[in-house]
Amino acid sequence: MSYPLDVSGRLSLTDENGKQILVTAEKQTITVTLPSLWVGHPMLRQLSNRRQRTSMMENIYGGLKHADLMIEFRIADRIIALVGPQSRPGFLSHLVGFGPVELKIVPILLSLFKR
Repeated sequence: MSYPLDVSGRLSLTDENGKQILVTAEKQTITVTLPSLWVGHPMLRQLSNRRQRTSMMENIYGGLKHADLMIEFRIADRIIALVGPQSRPGFLSHLVGFGPVELKIVPILLSLFKR
């Protein structure tokens, strides 16, 4: 049984290099806007254990599904990943240990070359 939530908010975070990460929430969608794909690299290093990473993503997915919320990760105006009840993970998500996270290959590749 899910308990749908409507969320609203705006949060600005700054990493150790001074790069800004913007988190906004409206209705059922939480948007995390990253300045570049490389901002998340230090966090991913901490999640190098595939089992831990997959387990954490599945726990996050379970909570989002229960609350009927979706998290989208963006770089500029490109959605690079989705996690939540409407996400559709593919082969790559499972291959790299992101479980229920839907990775958007073309936007990710385009973001690799963004300055």
